[in-house]
Amino acid sequence: MNTPNVEDLERILRDSEQRMSQLSEVETLLAEVTSRYDTEDGMVSVELGADGTLRQLEINSRAMRLDSYTLAELITEAFNGAQQGVQEAVAKAMSDTLGTTDLGDVLGEARDLRKSMDGMLDAVSRSVNDAIVQASRLNRR
Repeated sequence: MNTPNVEDLERILRDSEQRMSQLSEVETLLAEVTSRYDTEDGMVSVELGADGTLRQLEINSRAMRLDSYTLAELITEAFNGAQQGVQEAVAKAMSDTLGTTDLGDVLGEARDLRKSMDGMLDAVSRSVNDAIVQASRLNRR
């Protein structure tokens, strides 16, 4: 590898800082994401957090007159609807902030940045070692 280029190193560091800032922003947005779904008849309502945790379950008192199978179907419908809303909100937060909804893209980019940084640090280390060897040779003369 050639002698490290300071501009390349600065660019890699800027890119890394920018991506880390974006990831932090997504993390903040996701902490605030919730999705609520009400069944059409208003019998059941479910609210989920971005991590899929159940934040709230409301069952209308009229739903208590339903048989258990029908009530279970309504709860499942509400849960699935809220879950779909969470997925859409998470995808939007990622797309708006990172430009992609594919976590694999983000992780691949992080790996690429790390490889670039590792390569650059190796080159810097070799250059420093070469400079030390040359300085040592000059001292012996």
